[in-house]
Amino acid sequence: MKALKKSMLILSVMTVIGGLGFSATAKNTRKRVVKKPVMKKVVTESYTCGADTIKVSYPTTKTARVVDGSGKVYNLRSATSASGARYTSKGGNIEFFTSGHDALFTGPSGIETSCVKK
Repeated sequence: MKALKKSMLILSVMTVIGGLGFSATAKNTRKRVVKKPVMKKVVTESYTCGADTIKVSYPTTKTARVVDGSGKVYNLRSATSASGARYTSKGGNIEFFTSGHDALFTGPSGIETSCVKK
């Protein structure tokens, strides 16, 4: 009788431990969903920057493609901004910032140019 009680106790403890282990592994098998940039209709805007005109398109919600007056293309990524929208190149030397109808474009020369949407 004593051996039977001991066996039942051991079996009960093993069942509880096994159940806890199954519960812990079941929670860890969930896959993380990685959000991708949302594809949308590509909008192209033109800006007058001094004597030049630049065209800016937004292929995704996190990217901008700037084509300067000479036809040079810059693929930029979204960057932190207090207000408006700011995009920078991988090295950070090319920057496009827009707020409303006004914009600032910093090209490869490092000169910041004021722009106005056409």
